[in-house]
Amino acid sequence: MSTGSARAVALALAANGGIALSKFAVFLLTGSSSLLTEAIHSTADCANQVLLFIGMKQGARPPSPRHPLGHGQAAFVASFLVALLLFTVGGLYSLVEGVHKIRHPEQPHHLGWAIGLLLLAIGLEGWSLRGALRAAEPERRGRSLLRYLQRSSSTELVVVLAEDIAALLGLVFALAAVLLTLLTGNPVWDGVGSVAIGLLLIGVAAFVGVEVTSLLMNEAPPLALRAAIRTAVDEDPAVEHVLNLVAVIVGSERLMVALQVKFREQPSGTALVEAINALERRLHECFPQIQHLFVEPDLD
Repeated sequence: MSTGSARAVALALAANGGIALSKFAVFLLTGSSSLLTEAIHSTADCANQVLLFIGMKQGARPPSPRHPLGHGQAAFVASFLVALLLFTVGGLYSLVEGVHKIRHPEQPHHLGWAIGLLLLAIGLEGWSLRGALRAAEPERRGRSLLRYLQRSSSTELVVVLAEDIAALLGLVFALAAVLLTLLTGNPVWDGVGSVAIGLLLIGVAAFVGVEVTSLLMNEAPPLALRAAIRTAVDEDPAVEHVLNLVAVIVGSERLMVALQVKFREQPSGTALVEAINALERRLHECFPQIQHLFVEPDLD
């Protein structure tokens, strides 16, 4: 469990916990459908962060006879459950509530309180998003945010970033709906805001679900990383060339790498074993994310 990831999840949990309580309080005061859906969204996000903590803790457990490659994919399972929760509790509920309010509009009251709360919540979500972006900087390495979200194996950070972005946009939608309701006097805008938030959450949940599913199906690391590993092996003085390389993501920033290598002729079997051990040490030093490394010498 990386310190950056744990801090990002903790920041998100603290922000969403406070925001959820405030939204429920102001919903009871105003009766705003957009605020109710946002309150449900924030509550679901809190549950999501708890799931991520559990997944990160389980993923940090060492290998065992039953799980020889470790428990790193526990974080992927937790992230997938988060996507399901975001889709069902957050997205579908917001969508159904919004359609109901459009068909049977009810005039909300005390909307000034709602506007004040939403502005405060936007500030808190921005603070949480800033912390998540900082935690992702070392791995992101200048890549665009979308590219990082698509290629990162740190699913806990991907989920927090996706949730924070969705929450920030959802708050903007809710604020727009409340302002339009206040300016026009038409409560239908409140329901429209809920529908927009629901569609947003369903879209984010689908994105996270697709990305995490790929990792659960033994996704390979980025091509550039595989090429760098191959180059490092080729540059070893005892190696003639690489015959095959298989790399699989087995956890957050954890890889399993299997190599079939044609070594240069060695004076003895002991010398070949020493060459293999030296290659393994070098690869572990250059690529600390390699947790499991298997080198098969080609003896033909």
